[in-house]
Amino acid sequence: MAQQRGPGSLSRLRREFALRAGTRGRGALGLRGRIVGVLLITTVATLVVAALALLGPLEQSLRNNARSTLIHELRANRSKRRFASLHLGEIPLSQSQADQLQSALTQLSQRVNAQLVVVLGNPGPDSPHGQPLLTPNADESADDTYGDVAAAFRTRRANYTFGTIDGKEYARAAIPFTSADQFLYVLAVRKSVDQISGAVAVVRNAFATAALAGLLLAVILGVPLSARIVRRLRRLREAALELTHEGPAVVVPVDRARDEVGDLARTLATMQTRLREQEEARRSFVATASHELRTPLTSLDGMLELLDDDLRYAEPDIEDARALLLRARAQSRRLGRLAADLLDLSRLDAKIDLRSEPVELSELSRAVLAEFELGSADRHVSVKLADHGRSVWALGDPGSIARILRILVDNALRVSPPDSELTVGLDESGDVRVSVCDEGPGVPPEERDQIFRRFHRGRDTRGEAGFGLGLAIGRELAVRMGGELILEDTEPGTGAKFTLRLPPAPATTRTLSTSIS
Repeated sequence: MAQQRGPGSLSRLRREFALRAGTRGRGALGLRGRIVGVLLITTVATLVVAALALLGPLEQSLRNNARSTLIHELRANRSKRRFASLHLGEIPLSQSQADQLQSALTQLSQRVNAQLVVVLGNPGPDSPHGQPLLTPNADESADDTYGDVAAAFRTRRANYTFGTIDGKEYARAAIPFTSADQFLYVLAVRKSVDQISGAVAVVRNAFATAALAGLLLAVILGVPLSARIVRRLRRLREAALELTHEGPAVVVPVDRARDEVGDLARTLATMQTRLREQEEARRSFVATASHELRTPLTSLDGMLELLDDDLRYAEPDIEDARALLLRARAQSRRLGRLAADLLDLSRLDAKIDLRSEPVELSELSRAVLAEFELGSADRHVSVKLADHGRSVWALGDPGSIARILRILVDNALRVSPPDSELTVGLDESGDVRVSVCDEGPGVPPEERDQIFRRFHRGRDTRGEAGFGLGLAIGRELAVRMGGELILEDTEPGTGAKFTLRLPPAPATTRTLSTSIS
């Protein structure tokens, strides 16, 4: 029974719980703030990693792609071969040579979409990059140092680089070639890539906008989600506090969500249901046990009082006193059986481990049946053991098996009519079976599942009902040994047949046990 507390105890319990939770360092924001904070940190970290992985390589990738495109276009237009076929001679060029060169430069500029195409020659110590054969556009070449052209003259290999001219970035190509009249020149091509920075800026701005939108969405979704989770956990906490205060009768809130909090709520509800069932079983057990103890104690007290009255007379009635004494002893034995049953139940409920060893059932059955020889003779009931003259081995606890067999034989003797037969049969085909058959009234169909419950007694017991604990104890002992105790199907009016099934003992273990014996 739940401990009774004052009206303000639940509030005090809540305050104590909150105080203990605070001492564990819950933090100012609590679980909701932590969830939102972790969500924001995760979102920001993801965006930062994405920015580093995307925006950083993007510009370099675009630049490399622009240079590769320029190289491809120059090779596709056979620029080096075309200019190498010209007869340029030495500077200054004749008018026809200048016109021919200008035409070639204009065509190449249009085909590769270059802002500047120029041919340089006659490099010297003062001008390692040479001199333009034709004067280029002053606006396009004012700040061009032609460093790549000087390297091309020096190495006589094509040079593809990037450079800044007049504040603008260009993809540069410096291609050395030998003209038809065997003079060395360099073709310099400048193609603007300034639009790459603009494209990267657009992507960066779009990414920043998307990042802000993602953070805002994380806040919009995270705050209600965390609030809902915290609210559900708070309800569970309140239910747990009320369960602590009020006991198992408290109704736990139903949470049907298929997540961890829902699982926790359902687990708490299952625990509360089990606690309520255990509390009801405990109360029923205490009430029934008290009633069962009170009845024989009252009878015993009344008989002893009558016996005392008889013995106070000068000439006591010895026969009546003996009869009262016999009845008092019967009630005392009944109390002893009840005490033994309650002790067995307490051991079962305490989950005390049972032994598991090979047991020879034939000898065990004979020993148990010998205990009932006097009682069976008084009732004129014939008891026999059908073991077919061979040893039957099972795996279990010897004391528990003997206890189950005593319960079954005792119950069978109670309901067996005079001049009837009670048979204990042993069989080891498959699982080992110990069966107890009587010729009593049998068990009605509506009671077949009830007779194994604690304190349940059958209706037709010929006035010799026990306490309703034996079969319940027997079934629990059988299950603890890895077997079962069942009521077999029989024809109406042919009595009852209870069977104890046990796992068979391994053959090697039987041999070892026999040699030790």
